Amino acid sequence: MGTFNKGILGGFSGKVGTVIGSNWRGLNVMRSLPKKSNTNPSQKQVVQREKFAAIIGFLSPLTALLSEYYGSSSGVSSRLNNAVSYHLKQALLGDSPDFMIDYTKVLISKGEVIGVKDGAMETLQPATVNLQWANNSGQVLAEATDVLLAVVYNSDKGQFIISNDVAQREDMTAAIAVPAAFTGDTVHVWLSFVNTELKRAATSVYLGSAVIS
Repeated sequence: MGTFNKGILGGFSGKVGTVIGSNWRGLNVMRSLPKKSNTNPSQKQVVQREKFAAIIGFLSPLTALLSEYYGSSSGVSSRLNNAVSYHLKQALLGDSPDFMIDYTKVLISKGEVIGVKDGAMETLQPATVNLQWANNSGQVLAEATDVLLAVVYNSDKGQFIISNDVAQREDMTAAIAVPAAFTGDTVHVWLSFVNTELKRAATSVYLGSAVIS
């Protein structure tokens, strides 16, 4: 049953007759009930669903991160929606049904803050990813106190390690601990900076892949 909020001309929530009302991002939205289809999806529709499933499956653990630091909302499109749209268009390799993620195109954040310069990594210590970068603070929108945002992805196990509290831009080095079970597995690493005061982020950079010692 639907409920009217401000009389017959106001917004409502729930089902009323053949329409459904809801409030989405501050807007009163009304849509018709979906109609059951007796036709099978076309091959193009099947492929698009497979692409969407591949991207959503990969990005799901990063939902909170992308919702906070992936660009800005535009109109009724959220940061997360923008991230999904970008990765659907730019970060898929292969053919149906064997799609793969192009890790070089993945963005964990997007913004106007000055990003990581001369980023590098090594995995010589057991269960550790060591990171380094140049201190490019002092430029516009590059503060020494910007917080490092690091994402480590184990592509063998499909697991993410997200770290946003281990270093600042001026530190120039950081060590990310990973589970001992990652030993022998390949990991991919992305870095970014976040200005916590302004709640702004840089566009992330992909450092590459390495095998955990």
